[in-house]
Amino acid sequence: MAMRKIHTKKNLLLPLIIAFIFFAVAAAAKIGVFIFKADFATQPLASAAQQVFILFATLGVISILRWLIADAPLRLLHRYTVTPLLRTIVSLILYSAGAMFLLNRLLGINLVPLLTTSAVLTGIIALSLQDTIKNLFTGLWINMERIVAKGDWVKVSDKEGQVMDVTWRTTRLLTRDNDFIYLPNRILAEGVLENYTFPTPLHVLFIDVGVSHNDAPDKVKRLLAELASGTPSVLSEPSPEVWVMSFGDSAINYRLRVWVDDFLKVYNVRSELYTRIWYAFRRSGIVIPYPTRTINMRRGGKPPQDSLLKSSLQSMDFLALLKEDDLDKVAQAAKVEVFGAGEPIVRQGETGSTCYFIKSGSADVMARDPSGADNLVTTLRQGDFFGEMSLLTGEPRSATVVAREESVCIVICSEVFHSIFKEDPGMAEQLSGLLSKRSGELRQIRSRALNSETDPEKEAQVDILKKIKLFFQM
Repeated sequence: MAMRKIHTKKNLLLPLIIAFIFFAVAAAAKIGVFIFKADFATQPLASAAQQVFILFATLGVISILRWLIADAPLRLLHRYTVTPLLRTIVSLILYSAGAMFLLNRLLGINLVPLLTTSAVLTGIIALSLQDTIKNLFTGLWINMERIVAKGDWVKVSDKEGQVMDVTWRTTRLLTRDNDFIYLPNRILAEGVLENYTFPTPLHVLFIDVGVSHNDAPDKVKRLLAELASGTPSVLSEPSPEVWVMSFGDSAINYRLRVWVDDFLKVYNVRSELYTRIWYAFRRSGIVIPYPTRTINMRRGGKPPQDSLLKSSLQSMDFLALLKEDDLDKVAQAAKVEVFGAGEPIVRQGETGSTCYFIKSGSADVMARDPSGADNLVTTLRQGDFFGEMSLLTGEPRSATVVAREESVCIVICSEVFHSIFKEDPGMAEQLSGLLSKRSGELRQIRSRALNSETDPEKEAQVDILKKIKLFFQM
């Protein structure tokens, strides 16, 4: 940063240094005029020195004026797109005036009457510079009206990109492919210009998806709105909206509308939404039909996957206490759900009655602190499980679990335990003992019972057992 400031100061002082050199040469020439003028034989040299004086004195004055009018004041506006254009115009006026002055003083050519009296010459110049003049005034109009500015995302004549610069002649765009496009300013005035950044950076994104006629519209609309609200970079206000657009031959067509505050994120958000829709629909049994007629022939009964689920569930310590028949019931009632990377599996504070066993993949456990920030607690991997407290007590989720990668989970619901506890009430007490070892309540009870004679683990088990009985109305 310090080097950059030094470089900026050097650039700002450079015109003054050049002007000083011009004035030094002009002063030396003026001294030569006085020296050579004293002798008649050297008067031609005096005349030449006088011309050198006029030339370098004029260049010095132009350098000083340019620094006073353009460089120094406009340095404060270097972030604005209009700055290079103003600097160019000021420089053009000063250089033109200096050239006309030098032609008049050095060569005796006066262009002022010629430019003011010759209508033919004026017309020829105007015609030859028609496009240049149009680009110049369009550049002024673009900057004064704030049509576009540096950093805006725009679309002009089917060219989309971020505005990098607006000069007196062209507007430069940087495309998503990292290519530069130079557009004449007149194209911005003649064509249709879409500005995705100004006057507001808010941008609408539409997601179209077709769903089977067998799936209830209310269910689909609710699911689309929920997953959109939980997607990063999607704004909560304005809130996502879902509409039923039409009844097609093979699907009901829905449109999801979401808002983002940065046009650069549009492609990433669209990709993320389509990815989450696929996973959410797969878990919920919602079908995205192909635009063809398909005849599905299925045999009745459950697919032969219960044995595979049972072998996986046996590795869960609190299910290892179940009898063989009870474990079969749990395996038959379990289902498999797939979550994409970055998808929340459960959210802290939500009510739930399910437990998740990670069959493949991994997930991060995030806990929200009092300030509202989410902190990583641990990472669960293949073979780990979570949610057993909600499964058996109906407690709200104590943490948010987010899929770290595509993860396949076996989901166990609490309904199956009604019949298990009804047949074997003592099983609730055994499970409460195991849950007490995993419960975060144990730490709180230990801290409260440091000076108590009560066994904290036993107290936790009793507390969890009460919650299980209350939840299952035992």
